[in-house]
Order: sequence, then C-alpha cells, then structure tokens
Amino acid sequence: MKKIILASMLAAASTPLIAQAASVDLNVTGRVIPTSCVPAFAGGSDVNLGRIFSSTLAPDRQNDLPQRDVSLQITCSAPAAVEIAVTDNRGASKVPGLSFNGSRGDDLYYGLGSTQGVGIGGFGLLSGQPRADGALQSLLLRTAANPGWSVPTNGLVTNAPTTYSWGGSPAAGPAPARLHTFPMKVAAVIRATSELPATTDDFDLDGSVTFDVFYL
Repeated sequence: MKKIILASMLAAASTPLIAQAASVDLNVTGRVIPTSCVPAFAGGSDVNLGRIFSSTLAPDRQNDLPQRDVSLQITCSAPAAVEIAVTDNRGASKVPGLSFNGSRGDDLYYGLGSTQGVGIGGFGLLSGQPRADGALQSLLLRTAANPGWSVPTNGLVTNAPTTYSWGGSPAAGPAPARLHTFPMKVAAVIRATSELPATTDDFDLDGSVTFDVFYL
C-alpha cells in the first residue's frame, strides 16, 4: 500500500500542467497612531449632591442646587491635541425650559432622571478655563454646520454634536499637550415642586453623561 501511494504521488508531481482549483487572499491591516490618551475625572466620576429636603424647595420656580466642582483630565503618552463631545444618557428625562448661567435652550443642559415618569430637572456643565501642560488656554467649540473653531459665549458645555477643545485662539486651533485639564462645575436644578408628583417617598437624582475624547 505504501508503494502504491508513493507511486501515485510521484506521478502527480511529474505532470507538466496542473489545473488551479481556487485562491483566497489574506489581508493584514492595522493603524499606527502617534499617541494614546486616557481621560479621567479628578476625584472620581461620581458627583453626589447629597440629601435635599423637599421642604427647602420652592413650589413655583426652578430650584438651583449648590454647584459642585469637577475636572476632566486627559493624560497622553506624547503631546496630542484632543476634542471632546458630551452625550446625555438621561435625555428623555430632561425638563424643558430651565435656565442655566443666564441662558435658556434645551440643548444647553442634561437630564437628571425622573420620578413616577416625571422629569425631576436637569443639570448644566459650567465651563472653566482649560490648561494644556499647565498653560492656560481658551475654550473652543465647533459644530458640523460650522466646522471652524470659535469661542463659546454661554459658558456651558452643551450636548453633542457640538464638540470642544482648547488652544491659544480659534485661529491657532487646539493645543497639543501631554496633560489636558478642563475644570467644570455641575449646576443641578430641580423643577418647581408643584410640577412633581405628590409623594412622601424619597426619590433619587440620576444624571449621567458620556464624555467622548477624539484625537486631532
């Protein structure tokens, strides 16, 4: 049996023309990026507004809660310019018509959760002055409709698709750095209590946003 198999193999090897059955490609792909950047919030990503007694809340106007400081830090392995966008994870609970930093517009703030299906309020992100490797920068923004960089005027970090970065000027554009620091304040508002369901039970504030960081 072994001799027969060997003879058959030799016969095939000596055949001058062999028909090709088929072929298949192997593609090897990837991307080399100049650096990697890691975002985090100094002190953690949870902002606890504490216990709020309903007796301290007004029934006929929005209730502004004490502001809380937060700071976004983006650490890069090499100098890089970045851009951020903020997406509301509780947008369905947003109460319309609230005012933040003297401005109105539902795209300016974020949802704060709901109780019995009724939105509780909202929160805005008041922008501080960012730094790139310790140097003060101007906050910049752009949109798909206006892709050139400009300086925001309402002092708020608003919903995507508006995106933000920072640099010396709009003309100079975003500044590259190893460490980006962007301070903000969380300004939460509870709607007039007369607009909330009557209840003797506690209910929780539940705001959530996602910060996406993009390389430039």
